[in-house]
Parts: sequence; C-alpha cells; structure tokens
Amino acid sequence: MKEEYHQTQFVTVLEGASAPNHFFIVTAHNPCGEIAPDQENIENNARLLEVIQASRWHCFPVTGQCEDHAEAGFGIECSRSEAIALGKKFRQDAIYEIRDDQVILVDCNETETDEIVGSWSKLQASVL
Repeated sequence: MKEEYHQTQFVTVLEGASAPNHFFIVTAHNPCGEIAPDQENIENNARLLEVIQASRWHCFPVTGQCEDHAEAGFGIECSRSEAIALGKKFRQDAIYEIRDDQVILVDCNETETDEIVGSWSKLQASVL
C-alpha cells in the first residue's frame, strides 16, 4: 500500500468524549487514490455520512493528514466487514482500524496483509 498511508496522522472531533477502543476510519476523498476536486470530495463525504447515519452507526469526524495533504472522514463503530464494504463502496484503497490504541492499515481489496502503522495515542496531530 502507498507509503503515505503509513505516514498519516489524525485529527479527531469528539466533543468532550474520548475515542472508543475499537473503531474504523473511512473517508470518501480521492477515490481509487486519484486526487479529486475539493467539491467532489465534499460531495462524496456527504454521501458517506448519509450511509453511516442510515445504518445508525455511531460516528465522529476524523481527518487524516500527511505533510500538506488532508482528507476528512469519519471514525465509525461498526464491524470490520461493514467498514471494508464502506471503503469498497466509496472506492478507497484502504481504511484504518483502531483497536486497543493500535492503528492498523486494512486493504479494502483484502489482498494485502493488515499492517500496524503505530499507536493511536501517538498519531494524534494538530490541525494543519
């Protein structure tokens, strides 16, 4: 998987709460790893949020950022298969699984092995 996926840090908006021990981070930005116009990314993420809300999963905003690039998404409490299905639906190469403070890179095509990229507590970032 792309090296920048291993360099990502995260900004969360939890409104006074702490992150759950197990959740997934999914975005709808830049489908298939191709840079999309800002407006398209905004519309894609709005559709993703609609799907999440219709499924009644608990979610919160999470932005993944690497150097000067950022992608808005959501932390979602759902099953692994549901998270991978969301990633596939929104044409993502990968999603992140956060479990017991570990950040795990998950290939949406399920052809590559999961990779631990670091600890959640250390990959928190300030807003760019």
